Amino acid sequence: MKRAVLLLILILFGIFVYYAAIKGIVLLPMIIPLLLLVVIYYVITSVVTRKMIEKVRGGEDFFFQRCSMIVKDGTELLGGALTVTANEIIFYSRKSEKGGVKPSWSCFTQSVEGYTIKKVDDHHPGLSLSVNGESKEVRFTSRSFQKREKEFRSALGWGDE
Repeated sequence: MKRAVLLLILILFGIFVYYAAIKGIVLLPMIIPLLLLVVIYYVITSVVTRKMIEKVRGGEDFFFQRCSMIVKDGTELLGGALTVTANEIIFYSRKSEKGGVKPSWSCFTQSVEGYTIKKVDDHHPGLSLSVNGESKEVRFTSRSFQKREKEFRSALGWGDE
């Protein structure tokens, strides 16, 4: 499915560039399907919903935040969602186009030494976790961490400052 969507994006973009460059006209009806295919590609590769995680975890209550994880070398963002329970923190990413999720990173809440909500790379605000046993901080990008800090602290079991 991903490859088919990428191929359609490439074909439509090629046709669009051909008409824009050779014929000197811009076809608005061609831009709409091209943008729609880009949105579909994003949804099938990156979006993780609470329902997807509830299906995997069962009825357990957890803190949920849609975000991206910055991979250790700092050059790639992995789309998904961060969940926090009383015992563990798990980052889930997409497993397939059909809605499956898989845990991509996890740690126990007791091993979290601290966190900061700051700009985690050159362009993204988010959450940076200091985890016992990790040489580098684990970083997640989302503008919503600032607004939901109290919920995050209570999910860790730390209470208010």
